[in-house]
Amino acid sequence: MHITGSELTGTRQKVRHLVGKLPTEEMVAVWTKTTSGIVKHGFVLEYRDLEPPRTGIFDGLRIVVDPDVGFEMQCFILLHLFGHSVQWVAPELEHKLEALQNTPEKEAFLQVLHDYEFEAAGFGLQLLHEVGIRDLDPWYSDFVATDWRYVERYYREDRIPPWEECVVNNAPRIVPQPIPKLKQKQVEVRFAF
Repeated sequence: MHITGSELTGTRQKVRHLVGKLPTEEMVAVWTKTTSGIVKHGFVLEYRDLEPPRTGIFDGLRIVVDPDVGFEMQCFILLHLFGHSVQWVAPELEHKLEALQNTPEKEAFLQVLHDYEFEAAGFGLQLLHEVGIRDLDPWYSDFVATDWRYVERYYREDRIPPWEECVVNNAPRIVPQPIPKLKQKQVEVRFAF
């Protein structure tokens, strides 16, 4: 079949999953499968009212999510805090935490923080893939980029920016990172905001 240019009436576009727009049935699948995957990796999950602006916390043994946070954000927080939990309890990653905790110069710290955030994102995406969800990489990548913009603005402006101003679309894809051997242990409580 041959179609001439004048007969083309539209284009096919791949549907993008934008931050804040994930359909409910996909959120339920992410939540259900992700919570199961996190528990199977040895972490306890907990719902608890957290002091604002905290949306989730982790301590090396458990991941806590505030139930007042929107459901899509809860799905991202689970993946995000799982990734950070991996960083704090995987013996082979322990050496990377030194720079995060001891880099006083702001620009150098922001680079260390960027690397830390995106490494955690790779572990979160690996978990998503492990639980059988492989078609939400664009949504997750956009969420990670949005979260990074939000965190970076916080550190640069010394205030929490409006989330809506930080939304990123069509972000570069996060690359899944193999989850190293974990050795759960209590660490200082860390939080998402």
